[in-house]
Amino acid sequence: MDNIWIAIIVVYIVLTHLIAKHIGAKRKIGYGKSVFWSLAFTPIIGLIIAKMSKEIDIQ
Repeated sequence: MDNIWIAIIVVYIVLTHLIAKHIGAKRKIGYGKSVFWSLAFTPIIGLIIAKMSKEIDIQ
């Protein structure tokens, strides 16, 4: 039973990192805030918050 909780926590942290790295870093919210919101709520809520942020203009 303990292994299931460890697996859930690992998947949660990996999803949080992926959302922050690939979506949050390219937006005004940034990597750090994207990680914070994903950990504070859920990776899905973090994804929604990151997607709502404006994209960074790269010129």
